[in-house]
Order: sequence, then structure tokens, then C-alpha cells
Amino acid sequence: MVDQRPSRVWLMRGLYLCLSLFIIFVHLLPLASAPSKWAPPDLILALTFAWAMRRPEYVPALFVGGVVLLADLLFQRPPGLSAALVVIGAETLRARAIANREMPYLAEWITVAGVMIGVAIAQRLMLALFFLPAPSMSLVLIQLGMTIALYPIVVLISHFAFSVRRPAPGEVDALGHRV
Repeated sequence: MVDQRPSRVWLMRGLYLCLSLFIIFVHLLPLASAPSKWAPPDLILALTFAWAMRRPEYVPALFVGGVVLLADLLFQRPPGLSAALVVIGAETLRARAIANREMPYLAEWITVAGVMIGVAIAQRLMLALFFLPAPSMSLVLIQLGMTIALYPIVVLISHFAFSVRRPAPGEVDALGHRV
């Protein structure tokens, strides 16, 4: 049984923040001088959704919004757009976490992929609605496809390295609260 004392929850929230900041740091490193022809996967999105599906208490909306807002500012994206959409996506997954607890992994992956696609479509529509420049569709599709493809790896690393697992049946009551 996984320990869910308040100290453990806050430790995992801190780990989420540290992992997200590390991902942002690595993304900002000047590793190439020429622009890339492909977009890297959105690992913060995959990490957030994986943890929201498995242990929603580890990724509160304020943490998610703050991390993605920081990424928006540092990556020079429209401030707050991705943050708002990722928070909505994470809260959608959080609301379904109790029902998703017993679904097979393939169904979880399809659910998360659907939310990721929804976030990408909503972002594209919002950029078009406000006449903001949008990245090319091929880059968006490459990033989305790579993020969806890497989701199982993020789940495996989260599961084995950080013990972010679905709650066991006796670990929560009928409403999803820890017992």
C-alpha cells in the first residue's frame, strides 16, 4: 500500500514541480544553432496528465497552471493560453480518475490521447479566434503524435521510479477519498 500521508503528498507535489522545472531547463538549453524541423514532445503535458490520471492529489490545479504559465512565458507562447487549456484537461482527467481507476491501460491511453487532441484543437481555435500567429500544422501534429507516443514511457517512469500508481481498491472509499 502506498503511503499517502500529507507529507508524502507534498513531497510528490514538490517532485512534480522539480521535474517540470527540469524539463523546462533542458528545453531551454542551446543545443543547436539552427532551427529544428520537428517539435519535441510536450513532456510537461504528458507528466501532468499521467499524474492526474493516477494520483490527482499530486497535481493540484494551481501547480499545473503555474508550471505551464512559466513554460508559456519562457517559451514565448501566448501567456496563459496553454496553462488554461492544460488545467482544464487535467481537471477533466481528475474528474474521471475514480472511473478510470479500474479501466485497462489501453483505455487510459486513448482517454489521455483524446484530451491531448482536445487541448491541441482548442489551442489552435483560440489562436485563430484572436488572429495570433500559430505554429505550422505539421509541427503541431508531430509534437502531438510524439507526446501521445511517449505517454506510456512517462507512465512507466512515473510508476517505477517515483511510485505514482493508481490507488488500490481498498485505499479509497466509494467517493475516491483516501481511507
